[in-house]
Amino acid sequence: MFNPASLPRIISRVKNAPSASQTTAKILLVLIMVVWGGSFIASKVGLDGMYPIELATLRFAIATPVLLLITVALCGWRSLIVQKKDFWVLFIMAMTGITLQYITQLVAMTYTTVTNTALLINMGTFFVIIPSIFLLKEKFSSDNLLGVGIAFAGLVLVATNGKLEFAPHLIGDGIILISAALWAVYILIGNKLAGKYSVLTQLNYIFVIGFIGLLPFYFLTPRHDIAQFSPVSWVSLLYLAIFCSIICYFFFNDAIIKIGPSKSAIYQYLEPVFAIIFAIVLLGEPLTVFIAAGALLAIIGIAMADNNLKIIGRFRKKPVETPVEVQQVRHQQP
Repeated sequence: MFNPASLPRIISRVKNAPSASQTTAKILLVLIMVVWGGSFIASKVGLDGMYPIELATLRFAIATPVLLLITVALCGWRSLIVQKKDFWVLFIMAMTGITLQYITQLVAMTYTTVTNTALLINMGTFFVIIPSIFLLKEKFSSDNLLGVGIAFAGLVLVATNGKLEFAPHLIGDGIILISAALWAVYILIGNKLAGKYSVLTQLNYIFVIGFIGLLPFYFLTPRHDIAQFSPVSWVSLLYLAIFCSIICYFFFNDAIIKIGPSKSAIYQYLEPVFAIIFAIVLLGEPLTVFIAAGALLAIIGIAMADNNLKIIGRFRKKPVETPVEVQQVRHQQP
């Protein structure tokens, strides 16, 4: 039977529970990392018939007009109107999130190893968290910070397969760190326009500007005859353009608005985990104890970083009020 005396406690729990929109955003973030994990396979397949800059440019050559058509059909042309003072923010997001991001990654991978790339590109999470603490005043508990460290340790195990050897390639590693910092800028500055424009409005400017920025590099580097592309190349391009670009960028930007830059960035530790899973299932790569343990650590770390699991907090005792303190509080009440 319902006890009316428990009503205040129930109301308090509801108020303190994460909103449905936040919960949905977190679920979608996991799905985004599944799709982005698959992008490694799609890119590998696509690069069999295309050059790196060519692949990146054609990806957004498809995604940009498709996104524009979707936006106009759903929201009309007026949804694309933004204030002039906000254009520079969208320009920086386009340069850091698309143009410079893909160019630096592709260039760096010619100078460093895949393992180094997988590890260093995820340093972007730290580049998001540190400014979030000091500039955006986001609060991180001991469990949150420990979770970030545990998740990164899991990423190390997954990327290295237990062979904890990091072969430095100074030029490539330095460029990858620049790429990670660029992605962090994209996430942090995206928070500046949170709620002011729809995600579709922002993405149209980001895609158009980012695509235009890629064009000079496309025409200055080797490229193939598009008419000679194989069906497999087109499938990989469509996967990268529609799923990895339009859909994933939309929900990732939406998550930045709903749960904040740092919490959204933490989920990116799952991306290489899903990439390895796809490689095991589709490419026949072996599943080892280290990969399994690393994946588990990444999941535990993200759960801690996102306040879904507490370890340190369980050992912290709440201060107990003495009878004298309770009596003093009672005397102070009117």
